[in-house]
Amino acid sequence: MKLHRQFRQACLVASVLCSAEASSHTTVTPRQAAGDSYQRLSFNVTHGCEGSPTTEVVLLLPEAIMGAKPMPKPGWTVETEVRDLEQPYLSHGKEIRRDVRMIRWRGMLPDAHYDEFVIMAKIWSKAGPVAIPVTQLCATGRMDWKEVPDGLGTKLPFPAPVLEV
Repeated sequence: MKLHRQFRQACLVASVLCSAEASSHTTVTPRQAAGDSYQRLSFNVTHGCEGSPTTEVVLLLPEAIMGAKPMPKPGWTVETEVRDLEQPYLSHGKEIRRDVRMIRWRGMLPDAHYDEFVIMAKIWSKAGPVAIPVTQLCATGRMDWKEVPDGLGTKLPFPAPVLEV
């Protein structure tokens, strides 16, 4: 009987996690990363804006994501923006005071298609969730995936992808 109850609880937890993933339309993979490690992060765009194709994907990187480098994408242009950091960090013995804070891909992704936008970056060493806002611009309309989950399970219309460190 105890095993049956544990199985039901595990199924309930899995269904909650799956429904949370399904409700967000821009996600990050993997969802967890070790602190103080280099990580390939894929931002997944699953649809356009109410039928309109996606023409730009913009990542706004928090300081928890360091030394980010975007992967080129055939048919898309990519640009980065470097800004001053509030908290400098060390990389290979050198103090870094300015770093990539914005990455923008421009191209065309039809609403009926799915794609991923990839970066390589170092993840800071502090444990906890890191929200990474993504703006999705379309031929008509936009979606700002920037709402930060409250940890209480509140369903958000435009949740930011969250990396758990």
